[in-house]
Amino acid sequence: MRFTHLLTKNPLCYFLLFISSITLAENNEFTLKGLYLDSKTGNTVEGVKVCVENTKSGAKTTIYTDQEGKFVITLNDESDFTVHGTKPKYFDQLIHSFSTVGLSTEEEIDVTYTIDEVRLNETYVFSNLEFEINSHYKINNGEEHIQVLSDLMKEFSNIKVTVKVHSDSRGSDEYNKEVTQRRADYIKELLMAEKILASNIFAEGIGEDELINKCDNGVKCSNSMHLQNRRVEFILESI
Repeated sequence: MRFTHLLTKNPLCYFLLFISSITLAENNEFTLKGLYLDSKTGNTVEGVKVCVENTKSGAKTTIYTDQEGKFVITLNDESDFTVHGTKPKYFDQLIHSFSTVGLSTEEEIDVTYTIDEVRLNETYVFSNLEFEINSHYKINNGEEHIQVLSDLMKEFSNIKVTVKVHSDSRGSDEYNKEVTQRRADYIKELLMAEKILASNIFAEGIGEDELINKCDNGVKCSNSMHLQNRRVEFILESI
């Protein structure tokens, strides 16, 4: 009764209470629970630096996975988010995404991601590293992978890298060999710009010599099947 009387007599009190109720309603809290696994062994990975970015506000939150490869983050906004994990001598080529839009604050968001431990003398494929058609210096998508490779080389000591660029079978054998060599040389130039020694970078244009499916010359294939053969690989080796 006294509280109601106070609100009636003091409009400022009522206004502040009204504003507080709006703020509380808008201050949604969502819980993101994540797990990082080694892509090859399936084991949990401790010490992954997880960066969660709110794509609407640009705000970033960083946390590290615990001994069980887990992390928990509280988010205070309905928005779209991206997640990227990094760890020395590991790499995650993907920037993952999720959204809290339309979710209840009682719902937990559970995600599981994988991360690659870099092992010497193994072949890795850069996902989604795409050159513009008939170009050797215009990368349409995935140029950030070059930075990933540069960072890996700086983390290891006494290593060299072989970059292999492949084409599909469309076009002549000679042209495909030539354009993939130019693309490999361009990647080498980008790595050299990151202070990687030229003597530690071997650039190979493979052309269509190492297709990974049946789409050879004269074989009718869909565009998506041809694109499987267009890839960029790298191999790290001891000097």
